[in-house]
Amino acid sequence: MRVRRAGPADAAAIAEIHVGAWRAGYRGLLPDAVLDGLSVGVRRRAWEERLAGADAPPTLVAEHEGAVAGFCALEPGGGEVAALYVDPGRWGSGAGAALLGAGLELLREHGAKEAVVWLLAGNERARRLYRRFGFAADGGEKRERIASLSAEEAPPQVRLRAPL
Repeated sequence: MRVRRAGPADAAAIAEIHVGAWRAGYRGLLPDAVLDGLSVGVRRRAWEERLAGADAPPTLVAEHEGAVAGFCALEPGGGEVAALYVDPGRWGSGAGAALLGAGLELLREHGAKEAVVWLLAGNERARRLYRRFGFAADGGEKRERIASLSAEEAPPQVRLRAPL
């Protein structure tokens, strides 16, 4: 598994993974209509914009046998792991751990003393991965707009933190 910085050429693969991972991982956590209504094209355009910016926050991709297996978007200023998704066909391959490890190292290099991530309540697969890297819930909870759901309709998110 090779981890590298993502570029604009990775936008299509990242968008496919983003939508596929949401549909597989959030089924039962978000309404089916929301998941089924996700658009790879809309995500691709958003990722093209993010990755094209000269001062864009870093996004990493994991490659396996020449194909993008997953991605990790970071917000170094806040020490945040903003997104970490792996192609559902590669769950359990080590791509998530490789991305998270590289992402945490990059946050350290940017001077972060701790890392933060927000997870949908009930996302136990992700919680297990983050626990392996020292993350623990700190009691923080929020509700915010997710896809077509208003903040009031969206499930709660819980905050995890880990020292760096």
